[in-house]
Amino acid sequence: MLDPDIRRLLDTVFNVPQAPGAPDIAALRAGAVSAAELLGGDPEPVAWVRNDQAPAPHGAVALRIFRPRAKGSLPLLLYAHGGGWVTGNLDSHDRLCRVLANRLDAVVVAVDYRCAPEHVFPAALDDVEAAWIWVSRHASALEADPARLMVGGDSSGGNLAAALTMRLRERAQRQPRLQVLLYPALDATCVQSTYADFATGFNLTAAQMRWYWTVYGGDAPVHLPELSPLAHPDLAGLAPAIVVVAACDVLRGDGLAYAQRLRAAGVPTTLIDCTGTVHGFARWTGAVPAAGRWIEQLAADARTMMG
Repeated sequence: MLDPDIRRLLDTVFNVPQAPGAPDIAALRAGAVSAAELLGGDPEPVAWVRNDQAPAPHGAVALRIFRPRAKGSLPLLLYAHGGGWVTGNLDSHDRLCRVLANRLDAVVVAVDYRCAPEHVFPAALDDVEAAWIWVSRHASALEADPARLMVGGDSSGGNLAAALTMRLRERAQRQPRLQVLLYPALDATCVQSTYADFATGFNLTAAQMRWYWTVYGGDAPVHLPELSPLAHPDLAGLAPAIVVVAACDVLRGDGLAYAQRLRAAGVPTTLIDCTGTVHGFARWTGAVPAAGRWIEQLAADARTMMG
């Protein structure tokens, strides 16, 4: 049974017929920001927010840093926004990053990676890696503990966080202390049964998700692990994980399968199965009180796993 607040949103805000043909990308991007303003509530206050940049081969990657009011040297979460690798930016996830900073008592660094279709795979992952290198070098200057770095993201951002841990492992570089994956997109083949179970009527549709995969992936093989992390044959040695899945979501199967495989590979993994929810709910804390409660659960589990 869906949370009543989410049911109301599905019947009103998200009950918009899809126009035939390819989506209007400019409208999608504008909608991501307006939805955040409508459903995210008033921006939570934090100690400070500032913008910065991480150097990258193509120029620079924009960052937004959120410091909570907690004192001392804090953990740090590098966060990649969702939006199907097509929409989303620092503004669309500003409210969620504030909430995460306050609940986790962690510095949150949001990364504004390049999006498709202008920039296809692996541009977004390259930008997240550049941001990871930057936070690894600048954590102390941000009053964060360099030994307690996390990486996370929602949906496509969860894909990028998971893929980053694989890239770091392949390059024999230090893993994050924790990866935080909110309803992540992990299987570009789109064969999980939940694509049929929740194909329409639950915010993200199966057709939309397939389109996002196609636009982002470009000519890359769908089984390439950095594109499709669930395809990697060996998940051993990756960072401990929190995997959050929504109850009614085409990507639910991705998260469940990944959590199972991480555990089988010996990776400490906490699965948070959010009853009554649909894809995208974490950004709706202003309209859906249950979203805030699930984030509290995420934060409690993260603190436990981080020690």
